[in-house]
Amino acid sequence: MIKLLRFSLLLVLISGIGFYHASSVFADGENNAENNEIDISLSPIDTLFDVNNMKPGDWAPRTITVTNSGSEDFAYDMQMQNNGDAKLFNELLMEVKIGDTELYQGKLAAFKSLPARQLTVGSEESLDITIRFPEHLGNDFQGLEASFALTFTAEGKGATAVNAMVNGMIDSGGSASGGFKLPGTSTNIFNIMLIGSGLVTGGIGLLIVMHYRRMKFAQ
Repeated sequence: MIKLLRFSLLLVLISGIGFYHASSVFADGENNAENNEIDISLSPIDTLFDVNNMKPGDWAPRTITVTNSGSEDFAYDMQMQNNGDAKLFNELLMEVKIGDTELYQGKLAAFKSLPARQLTVGSEESLDITIRFPEHLGNDFQGLEASFALTFTAEGKGATAVNAMVNGMIDSGGSASGGFKLPGTSTNIFNIMLIGSGLVTGGIGLLIVMHYRRMKFAQ
């Protein structure tokens, strides 16, 4: 009976050691998976562009910092998505630079993706992004708004891709249907001047007639 009890205790002890070893191996595997994660962070984190009352000829420069906050090197790219009305979005211009290196220059609507950028663990880089409102856009672009998102996608070896996103909004201000507008062409200005000249001439003629009538009445 005593031998059986000793054997049972020994069996329980061996089972406990085996379970502890298996648990340690499983936990180490989970820690390794976590330590190899891809983590991309942006600064600012929510909104990069929030521009009101932008006019033809204006531009808005911004800087966004991309950081590898994970434990694995990755390559990242940036893509553009239109989230609003296409009319103004299709006309706005964008420049993207890192230092003195130009990565893109052209229309927002024509932008597809940046060439893949490499970031090692713990490193970061800053992208200078400028949005320009073309000078030639006229009154029909008043009161419009362009809304878009910049999505940064990081990919490492054998890891799931991770996304980070910031938003942008460009408001051209004013109203497309109401309010005061400058004359659209020089023809309108000429018409206004012509009407004004006619009124002045008519007024002078009326004064002359009234003057002669007074003189005639006095005689």
